[in-house]
Amino acid sequence: MNRLKNTGLVLCGLALGLSLSAPAAQAVESLKATLSTNRILVDGQEVRLTAYNINGSNYVRLRDIGEQVGFNVYWNADTKCVQIESDKPYTGEAPVKSAATKPVEEPVQTDVAAAKQDIVDRTNALRRAKGIAALSVNDKLMQAAQVRADEMAASGVYSHTRPDGRKSNTVTDSKYTGENIHSISELYLEQQHKTLSEAVVELWSNSKAHADNMTSSRYGEIGVGLARGIDKDGFDCWYCVQVFLLDGCEVTWVDTPASK
Repeated sequence: MNRLKNTGLVLCGLALGLSLSAPAAQAVESLKATLSTNRILVDGQEVRLTAYNINGSNYVRLRDIGEQVGFNVYWNADTKCVQIESDKPYTGEAPVKSAATKPVEEPVQTDVAAAKQDIVDRTNALRRAKGIAALSVNDKLMQAAQVRADEMAASGVYSHTRPDGRKSNTVTDSKYTGENIHSISELYLEQQHKTLSEAVVELWSNSKAHADNMTSSRYGEIGVGLARGIDKDGFDCWYCVQVFLLDGCEVTWVDTPASK
C-alpha cells in the first residue's frame, strides 16, 4: 500500500521560499503525493532514492540527488536560499566560516626628531594663546632633556630624581632650569588615536604645575628629550622630558646619563 503524504510537507522540501496566493494555497492542500515505485538510475546504476509521485510526475529531494551524484546542497542562512556547490562533495551542511585573520598591528612608529619639534611648537602655541613670547630651542637643553629621558628609559624609574639620587637640575651646570616629565604607554596612544607629541602636551597642559612651566614668562629657552622604555606596569612606553632655562641664563655643560 502506498503511504499518502500531505503535499504541503513535500513542497517544503522542494520549493523553499515559494510564496502562494490564497487560491493557490488551497489548491496545494487538495493535492496528495504517493511514494513512487519507479526505478531511479544514476550513471546507469540503480540507486535508492525516495521519490514522490504528484499528478503523474516524480519528485526527488534535491539533498538526496546531491548525495547520490556528489555535489553539496545546503541552506544558506545568510542569503536565505538553497545553495548548490557542484564542485564540492556532499555534506548537507554549510561550510564552516573561518574566522577572519586579524592583521598584526605594528608598533606605533614615531619620528623622534619630528615629535620633539612638534612638542616645542605645541608648547609655543600655548604661550601665544596667553600672549607670552615663544621659547627658543637650545641645543644644550636638547642634550640635557635627552639624557634625562634616556636615564628613565634605562632604569624604568619615572622620577624627577636621577637614578644615582641626584636632583634633576644636576644634568646641566645651570641651577636655573625647570623640568616637565611624563611616561606615556604606546597602548594609551593607540587607544586615544593620538600622536606622542599631541598626547604629552595635552597631558602636561591639564596639570597646573606642568602647564605653569610651559607658559612661564620667566623661561626663554627649551629642550625636549624622548626615549622608549618600559613603564612600571611592564608596558612599552615613551619617557618624555622638557627642560626649560630662565631667560638670560646659559648652559655650557651637560652631564652623561646617570645609573644606579
